Amino acid sequence: MRLYKRARAERWGVGEDLLTEAAARGAIKSGAIAGDRVEAYLDALHAEDLALALACKRGDSRAWEHFILSIRPSLYSAARVIAGDQMRGRELADSIWAELYGLEVRDGRRASTLEYFHGRSSILTWLRAVLAQRHVDYVRSQSRTQPLKDDAEDPRSNSNSSHTETDPPDHERARYVRMLGVALDIALKALTSQDRMRMAYYYRHELSLKEIGRLTGEHESTVSRKLGHTREQLKTAIEQRLRDIDRLSQEQIRLCYDFAAGDLQLDLARALPDTQ
Repeated sequence: MRLYKRARAERWGVGEDLLTEAAARGAIKSGAIAGDRVEAYLDALHAEDLALALACKRGDSRAWEHFILSIRPSLYSAARVIAGDQMRGRELADSIWAELYGLEVRDGRRASTLEYFHGRSSILTWLRAVLAQRHVDYVRSQSRTQPLKDDAEDPRSNSNSSHTETDPPDHERARYVRMLGVALDIALKALTSQDRMRMAYYYRHELSLKEIGRLTGEHESTVSRKLGHTREQLKTAIEQRLRDIDRLSQEQIRLCYDFAAGDLQLDLARALPDTQ
């Protein structure tokens, strides 16, 4: 199986059946099966990360060692940016390790958060999204338990102030998603009409590669290749704008994707024009 070879799953002792089952669950959850987009879904899958997650969920010690050594530095860095404080960021990152390992046992099995990782994004992108949500939950819990100060500043007096790194997480989430949406819209408009039409057929109207090929006069493999090239073109244009115009760091650009659920395809269907 091509997916199994690409995943290099044998190094963690993950069998082909286990990997196929996990990929199938993700395809069902994403709607790829109902939309006849399974082939494209599997091609876009982060197969090596999915195999690693399956091995870690199973408790493989070698997989866990590799996972921690390769992920932890980036996770601490992301948590520091999300929390806005190094100490709180480290606490935030450390708090999810137990959930990932699965200290709680249910029906004889460890309940790991990795159960929710399907490989649609990289495992690091997925973990950043988990961190961001945990931080939002933490801030909300604090706001419910801590009384307001008598001298608290009236928020109406600051209505015209610009956003800063200390904005509440919900405001930050909205700001990052808004910037990503603007960058996506501009990048889509810069595409050729043929590329934009091909993307609209696939993401908005959910046509299969074969159906698109009939409409464009191309072989389905050509459609798949050109869609992949266009996605890369969009990603490059989006990140260039976020970096050069919005002045975001690479870590903040990653947060834009994380706050948008780490899945650019979620926005494409809404942003693309109707070709019918």
